Amino acid sequence: MTIRSTIVLLTLPLFLGLALVNGALLYFQDRAELRQALNDQAQVTAVTVAEFIREMDDPRRELAKPVRRKALEAALRHIRGIDGLYLLAPGKPPFPLKASATGWNPAALPPAALPSAALPSAALPMPSKPSSFASGSGETGDRWVIAVAPAGGRRFVASRFSAEPLHEHMDAIRRDVLLIIALLGLLATGLGLFVARRITRELEANRRELTRGGDEPPSPGTADLLIREAHDLADALRLMEASRQAADTRRQLVSARKQRLRDPQQAIAETQAALFAPYTVRRGQYEIAMRLCGKVEPGTFFAHALTATGGTAVIGRCRADSPVDALAAAADARRLIERCTDAAELDRTIGRLRALHDVEALERCDWTQDGSGTPCLLALAGEPDLARVRSYCRSSPGIAPEALLAGIAVMLGPDGVFAAIGTAGLGDRRDRSLDIRFDRKDRAEPADIEDLSH
Repeated sequence: MTIRSTIVLLTLPLFLGLALVNGALLYFQDRAELRQALNDQAQVTAVTVAEFIREMDDPRRELAKPVRRKALEAALRHIRGIDGLYLLAPGKPPFPLKASATGWNPAALPPAALPSAALPSAALPMPSKPSSFASGSGETGDRWVIAVAPAGGRRFVASRFSAEPLHEHMDAIRRDVLLIIALLGLLATGLGLFVARRITRELEANRRELTRGGDEPPSPGTADLLIREAHDLADALRLMEASRQAADTRRQLVSARKQRLRDPQQAIAETQAALFAPYTVRRGQYEIAMRLCGKVEPGTFFAHALTATGGTAVIGRCRADSPVDALAAAADARRLIERCTDAAELDRTIGRLRALHDVEALERCDWTQDGSGTPCLLALAGEPDLARVRSYCRSSPGIAPEALLAGIAVMLGPDGVFAAIGTAGLGDRRDRSLDIRFDRKDRAEPADIEDLSH
């Protein structure tokens, strides 16, 4: 649902409910007051005429005189809505003081409707729906109001008034109430649409402010928001935009600073350390360890290919026109070698690498799972470093390859690439060995030396 339909659906029932309640109260209260006024008018007419003829010995003869008849008719002409006025006496037909235009027969009134003679000045109005006091014409319903007053000597005066003016007035009130309800419904719909339009307009302004580009000018009208929540939302959006611009500015400044401080040699060294971190493979009783030590050229690489019968460790160095190309060639050579699964495929791959890249040096060592191979050490380094490494290996027999290369990196600090293949177990000489472990995250940085013995 939209905001417009929600506000209209919430506002319209409220206005219509209030209009219905107020209209019903007005209708029933006005109806009761008019009915009571009509009853009072019938009572006053009956009582006044009854008191007028109370002292007459023979009201029929006195009222039959032309003077009194004219005076009575002149007085009754001022009474609106009267339909009949009769003098009732026991054993005599009703004497019309004003004949009914609809043929009313007051003699048909039940005895229970006649008031007591002991109350000479009292009058009893008929009920609002006098179906039990219907006239001789058989009329029923609430079209008439009848009042009876004692006139002395067991005589009574009965008056009847038409309720049609009451019904006409109530019909007019009913039409007015329905018109008011319709007008209030239209007013509620108009107010709901007006309020919804104000809200949606300010939300739309905030939406435009949120979706506009950084190089676009601010949307007009966002500073003239009248709804407090919408104004707060606009402030929040401006704060978010300011934060975004500040973050973009900071990112640009950091990028510019990094660009100024960029060191290609350092970047190449960090990338090489990440691509060729210390690497160890264990297969059965064999352990193959490879690592870069010290400062090496960007094209230096190591790789290991597992085959069905064992594996092959390869170390080498590629030449290229730039250090970046040399590092890329080294990474490609390692990837291609590690994808090989047999010796023949490995030979073909090495041949293609020699043709594709300028492989300056390459050493390899094969091992088999049957244990026929002997431990070996591959190294590409300068002659002084190679001599010290060989001397260290002769003085430390039986050390596992991973620990051996770790000891070389920590104790000797050579510059080159090394690969060692041997058994993983150290036997009874393990207590006298150099046990060193490295975290790959440290990127060839030495870890703690737990035990050092000669």
